[in-house]
Amino acid sequence: MAHIANSLDEGAMLWHERLGHLNMARLKNLDAMVINMNLKEVPLHHVCEACIEGKHQRTSIPKDETTRASKLLELVHSDLCGLMKTTSRGGARYFVTFIDDFSRKNSSYLLRAKGKVFDKFKEYKALVENQTGMKIKTF
Repeated sequence: MAHIANSLDEGAMLWHERLGHLNMARLKNLDAMVINMNLKEVPLHHVCEACIEGKHQRTSIPKDETTRASKLLELVHSDLCGLMKTTSRGGARYFVTFIDDFSRKNSSYLLRAKGKVFDKFKEYKALVENQTGMKIKTF
């Protein structure tokens, strides 16, 4: 345990970690109430790398607007979900979604087998290209 401060009892650090990085003041109170905890020393201030890292503020991810689509069907996202525990009334245990990045329109299709994804993509592609008169540029 390299992250233990020299003045900190290893038992106290172990209990600190086991109890979800409980602060030392609370651990000291707990030591007084619990039989056989037997902590030699519970200092109020110690160095725990996990506690320090958990309190650090992270920088936000920059929002780059240039990656957004500027036209319909310029960018289409897709996701496959399954195997579901419960089957649908039609026997489907998977579903696939297609989302147009510009309009955020979501189309979902139920599937009986994972191997039918390409068939549903062709169906989706024919439908949206026929409706909009445009072609899917990036999938």
